[in-house]
Amino acid sequence: MTSWQGAMALLRFEGRQSWIGLLITIAFYTYVNVIMLPVLQELLTSEGGGGFGWIGDFLYLTILPMMGFVMNRSMFRYWIQDPYTRKLAYWRTMPIGWDAIVLSRMLQHVIVMTFVAAYYFVLQYVLLGAIRELLSPGEYVLYALTWYGYALMAGATYVFFEQTVRGKTYLAVCFGYVLVFVLLELLLRATDTELLFRSIEEARGHRFAWPAVSLVLGAGATALIGFSIRKRLAKRSLLL
Repeated sequence: MTSWQGAMALLRFEGRQSWIGLLITIAFYTYVNVIMLPVLQELLTSEGGGGFGWIGDFLYLTILPMMGFVMNRSMFRYWIQDPYTRKLAYWRTMPIGWDAIVLSRMLQHVIVMTFVAAYYFVLQYVLLGAIRELLSPGEYVLYALTWYGYALMAGATYVFFEQTVRGKTYLAVCFGYVLVFVLLELLLRATDTELLFRSIEEARGHRFAWPAVSLVLGAGATALIGFSIRKRLAKRSLLL
């Protein structure tokens, strides 16, 4: 069995096991969309966001990278039972190499991210009148692709830690990300940078640089992190 065949077999297996989790993920981002509607409506209709554009930035920076993760029991048990390490150990008892395992996980990340992000942004455009007034459908695609590229890149870093460290360490890393996002937002405020409004302005100006660079960075980071995971797993102990 080649690495590609092994990856496809694992991907199909995970798909059969995770379809309920994918529905839960879709339901969660439907809820997020509805909850964020009043906030984004107020931000987009106020002059310059009323000085609160950082709220939209922080919400996007923190929530979007998680779109590539299926909400299932494993996600909520990793700090207690370390299911990701157990899964890796189980797969290594089969004639499946690390290349196939890593390729399968990165493909799952990209596929789930693409599906959930497409759903999220389409629903947002349908529900949020303020964004329709600012951006035509074509312009909104540029806007959505900019944030999709970011989500792909940032989400891949989560996958790296998910696959390469123990459950309790992964939990600590996730809390660390919150601190990183807070510091990043403080830096953006100190430089008077509002990413949400800036991405809207770039899309309205039909400037393709932002989505193009974002997508290239997202794809490049996903591939590079996949290679890094492969190297780390070759040296990682899976004994619990």
